[in-house]
Amino acid sequence: MKVTDIPRQTAGDTGPAAHSPIRLDDSFGALGASISNPDPLYRKSAQFIAGLIDPSRRLRRKLKRIIRPVLTRLRERGTVVPRTALRSAMEQIPLLRAERTYNTFHPDYDASLVRNFPGSIFNHNLPCENTSFRALARLGRRSNVPNGAWNTVLRAALAEASSVPHAGQVFERRAFVERYVSELASKYRAHYVPGWINLDDAIFLYWLVRQAKPRTIVQTGVCNGLSAAFMMLALVKNGPEGRLRVIDLPPVFNPSDPAWTVAGTVYGVIIPEGKTSGWLVPDAYRDRLEVWNGDAKDLLPKMVDEVDSIDFFFHDSDHTYDHMMFEFREVKRKLTKGGLLVSDDVSWNASVWDFADEFQVPSYNFKGTIGVAFF
Repeated sequence: MKVTDIPRQTAGDTGPAAHSPIRLDDSFGALGASISNPDPLYRKSAQFIAGLIDPSRRLRRKLKRIIRPVLTRLRERGTVVPRTALRSAMEQIPLLRAERTYNTFHPDYDASLVRNFPGSIFNHNLPCENTSFRALARLGRRSNVPNGAWNTVLRAALAEASSVPHAGQVFERRAFVERYVSELASKYRAHYVPGWINLDDAIFLYWLVRQAKPRTIVQTGVCNGLSAAFMMLALVKNGPEGRLRVIDLPPVFNPSDPAWTVAGTVYGVIIPEGKTSGWLVPDAYRDRLEVWNGDAKDLLPKMVDEVDSIDFFFHDSDHTYDHMMFEFREVKRKLTKGGLLVSDDVSWNASVWDFADEFQVPSYNFKGTIGVAFF
């Protein structure tokens, strides 16, 4: 594995892409310890919290002023369970969290604002020779692939991924991280988010890579690397040639840094002490993984310049509309015919659909979380 290091951040960093923790009321600090098996609402909340990593200090101060009083009032009432408190706090965050980027928990959130229609295929009537799109289209009817159509496909993909040599390391390390953050939550009365996509999304990425058979995948935003690990398993299944290049600012936990152990704080993403970006990728395949540590805004143009071509791009870094469009435009310079542009958290803004429309290609919404544009 090749690793290129730009100076790393800590929990207290305040640079443009710092993974800044959010200080909440102490009653929320015990939330992670009180829920050992988070339900879908809680996972969605955790993903949203991870997305509150924002370069604007003014926005972070505003969020603290909003969330802390809300949780304090809820605690004083004494009748609200932690998950309800979390939902209530999320609903108090402003609807518009950045230019054309929305808080999905806000009461006024409207999916039509970002065209977040799960299962929808936009521009389905446009001619498209993309092999991945053709495989997708076979699962549905014209402009829609319903969630139920994926049940058999995802089960088969998971079984196949699990059969790849050394895949067991991915699941073992995933379980380790879950135990690790739970223990930290109990010890420090704070909440720590692993910073990864849900399992269905990871399996969907595996399926996409198996269809597209890319030689070069570029990813921004990796953290522990569940998505990277599943894409790597698919590359291995495809054959010996594919490589994965990633850009990440590794938020590695440091118990000696007081900024990492403040009670009542939500830490949006975390990598266990002694680990680094993408460490869930099995050791046997690290020679096919290249990690650049730094800000995607600085490093992505350089990475795009360095590679001959890009067949598959996965965005999972700063989910603001403007930054996502920046990344898409950079990658498009080297995106091959038949390539895929993929993004997590498409419920926040319409950048994927807008970019696909601009180039008149089809795009697909997987379960309201992952978006794909087929070039």
